[in-house]
Amino acid sequence: MRQPERVNTGRSGERGFSILEVMIASIIMLIGIGGLMALFVVAAAKNAGQGNQATRCTEYAQDKMEQLLALPYTDTTSNVVGSVTTPGTGVGLTAGGSVDPLNPVTNYVDYVNPSTSTTPDGVSATASGAQYIREWSIVSSTNNVRIITVFVQAKFTADVNGLAPSTTLVGIKQPY
Repeated sequence: MRQPERVNTGRSGERGFSILEVMIASIIMLIGIGGLMALFVVAAAKNAGQGNQATRCTEYAQDKMEQLLALPYTDTTSNVVGSVTTPGTGVGLTAGGSVDPLNPVTNYVDYVNPSTSTTPDGVSATASGAQYIREWSIVSSTNNVRIITVFVQAKFTADVNGLAPSTTLVGIKQPY
């Protein structure tokens, strides 16, 4: 008797992966992905706090800029330290001030501590326990324009470069 001829299917010598090889490859891949996930979690947590602080800096700077721009151009006596403007007890839009957190100028600086402040809005004239420093400067130019610069910086944390989140806004006030 003659044996039937074998049909060539083109699969000679081909073999698949064994279940053991697939499991070992999967374990190695999971270890690598696990390490990357831990790094992702740390980076996301670090960035989340920085974004929140930077947003608050911008909000506090905008609040102070709006308060200063609401004053009449000729006002040189309103107290704008804090979030409530008090007539006759400050410097209003008098030229002066600074945006240097290491050298704050009296009447041109206030401090924000939204979580533990004794004031209703969290703004005070003292630096004790403050989370943010808010400074402004006013420069009078020769063409009847006052340039107002507001600077806010978080005082309690720094990013990976050692810089605390901050915001600087510049506005122009003209008589009308």
